[in-house]
Amino acid sequence: MKTSRSANKFSTLATRDLITVQTAHLKTRFELAEQSFLGEKAVTIVNEAMDAYEKENNVVRVKPGEMVVEPNETVTLIPVLMPEWVARLDQDMCLSEVKRHHEHEQYTCIQEVDCEATYGDLWRFLGRDEAGRKRAPKDYEFMPLEPLDSNTVSPLSRQPEDLVNLPSEVAKKCINVLVDEYGCKRGQAEAMVKFITGIRAWICPELKDLQPSQAVWLAYGNKKFKKTDPRLFVPLILTILTPDEQNLTINHRGEFKNLKISQIERITTEAWKQGGVLTSSDTEWLLGISPNLVRELLEAYQEKFGVILPTAGTVLDMGPTLTHKKIVVEMSLSGMTTKQISQRVFHSPVSVDRYLRTFDKLLVMRYYKMPLSAIHRVLGHSPKLIEEHMKLADEHFPTEEALEEYLNSRGVALEKIS
Repeated sequence: MKTSRSANKFSTLATRDLITVQTAHLKTRFELAEQSFLGEKAVTIVNEAMDAYEKENNVVRVKPGEMVVEPNETVTLIPVLMPEWVARLDQDMCLSEVKRHHEHEQYTCIQEVDCEATYGDLWRFLGRDEAGRKRAPKDYEFMPLEPLDSNTVSPLSRQPEDLVNLPSEVAKKCINVLVDEYGCKRGQAEAMVKFITGIRAWICPELKDLQPSQAVWLAYGNKKFKKTDPRLFVPLILTILTPDEQNLTINHRGEFKNLKISQIERITTEAWKQGGVLTSSDTEWLLGISPNLVRELLEAYQEKFGVILPTAGTVLDMGPTLTHKKIVVEMSLSGMTTKQISQRVFHSPVSVDRYLRTFDKLLVMRYYKMPLSAIHRVLGHSPKLIEEHMKLADEHFPTEEALEEYLNSRGVALEKIS
């Protein structure tokens, strides 16, 4: 029996497929209607033509949700995410059933190239060793000695417009169908076919461009917009395991946590550098861990290194966390520059300055003794954020003189009210 909690939590994963995302990007670019028949047909026509052409020319692409593995020294693909099964969470399946179907499909893919492969081999390819359940030695330190240097992460630079490789015979065929059978103007048909081809190559990179243990994933973009189509996901190439991690032996829970935090800092940084951010549900699904463990590892990392890894919760304000805004202010109060802060929290300098301006405005209102209810209405932020900032203000500026001195240092001119 399914649970509504599981269905809601992973509901967006069911829309992480090529056609859905292709169609969303096409409709946005060409300002087509939400239920555009032409847009949907154009995507189908181009995909079918390119599928046939690439099959004939031995071009293999990695689809969203697929991961490259190399059992028995033979490169193959296994599905990390199958949207058609995840969609069943809203219908007639529970989460454990859906995951069992995924595991069966993954094992079948591996056995096709290595008939002697076991489920243990599959778990090793996925980085989900069962030894991670054993208790760690007392006082075992699972955190890395140093935080990941983001400069060492260099994912492929890929943009749709740079990836248009449209064979002339495919282009001619698709354009003629759109013009003759669907009444599309030739110039528009040509532009749409090129765009769809570029988006296809962007979302589905060629197998030769990926290394073993890398996966293609569709994620939210790291830019925040007030109104946008939620299906406008961006494709990411994520390194689930490094070569060293692929051969790692896990002996207990502490070593398992060490592996998982290394994976989290790497894939969140890779996502950020490719213009995307991972949600907690993304991370849970990709790494096969619980939401509690994800939260524990992120908080431990932040506490030890003072670095907020870029996730949808911290970059797009998705989820309950407001901690990143509080830490931005604390870093500024400690003397760090905007540039230094932006590097620590994976935010643009513009975003950091915006958080600091909000705090300055709150301090001015506090200086003039405005009530909390008025501050909340004027700033337009949640009561929880206002309360967090007020606690910081009380801690750092216990007197009116201290507050006035700080605001003056920030270039705020204050007028005494008699």
